[in-house]
Amino acid sequence: MSRCPFPKEEKECANTSVFLHCACLAVSLAVPAAAAAQNTVCRLAYMAKVQYAPQLLALQHGWFRAAGIEVQGINLGMTTGISATEALVSGSADVAVMGDVPGLIALASAHPTVLVCAYGGGENMHGLIVSDRSGIRTVDDLRGKRIGCHFGSSTHGGLHLFLARHNLASSVTLVNTPQKNLVEALLSGSIDAFAASEPAPSLALARVPGARLLTTLSGLGNSYPLVMVASRAYAQAHPEVLRLLVEGTKKGVDCILVDPARAAREISKLTGAPAAMEERTLKTLEWKVRLDDEVLASLQSTADFLHGIRRLRAVPDLPALVWRDPVAAQGASAQTAAGDRKEAD
Repeated sequence: MSRCPFPKEEKECANTSVFLHCACLAVSLAVPAAAAAQNTVCRLAYMAKVQYAPQLLALQHGWFRAAGIEVQGINLGMTTGISATEALVSGSADVAVMGDVPGLIALASAHPTVLVCAYGGGENMHGLIVSDRSGIRTVDDLRGKRIGCHFGSSTHGGLHLFLARHNLASSVTLVNTPQKNLVEALLSGSIDAFAASEPAPSLALARVPGARLLTTLSGLGNSYPLVMVASRAYAQAHPEVLRLLVEGTKKGVDCILVDPARAAREISKLTGAPAAMEERTLKTLEWKVRLDDEVLASLQSTADFLHGIRRLRAVPDLPALVWRDPVAAQGASAQTAAGDRKEAD
């Protein structure tokens, strides 16, 4: 069972809002300036969205702190994931957390990067929201309807798989709509439905009379991973920092799994979204730090789709871009050598 490292709430800082704001702008060790100058600095880019809850919690509670390491959070606000890619490939950040599409764009870029881990996502990442006046009651009712979607996004890839699975690809009209405009488009009637990840589905359910979740884009062999990507040069020079980021992210994940209500309350102070909405998203998504065959297969599926629509010039060689922790690799080699000696005896 997961163990949550949350401190007791009554012992938290009285001025919580100020504490959270400062912690997420930049988290560093409280050390003298002379000592800080000797620290290994890591610039971590993230967005103030619930999808980055493990990192937000880790920054807030100091789980990215260690002697000799200073993690500086780069808060990109409520921007889209591509801003994290831009920060990473431009050299403004050393490590970034992002969705699968921005991650793939970073991995396929000319700037050498590595895939550190996945930490969240899940088949229920993307929802298909319909308006009441559209008359859509079943999946088959989508025929002849207009579906809004942000083209080139992870949702677009999932929707492509979903429509193909239900033999609807030639029976609907897809309308390229930025995520921030989806709710207004549904309200105005310019679209009958939309596919998106949070917060758009929750906002539509709250603001569009009669709107409802028709289905999620699940059962399609894609878990739409949320990923951590690092500069290859930084990863090679500072593997100890990546280990710290992975461990801190694991603590954030553990707290989401053990106490999603408290995690949502803390996250909502950073995102500005209602705690109830953030809790709903935390419970909808799947949280686990991993980098297994399922993650790579999901990323491969999305990469192939992006390449097919010319969003990616080339599909990255994902297995070759997986970060290999040199300490873990040494341990595995030592175990193998020990096993060989034992068999020889």
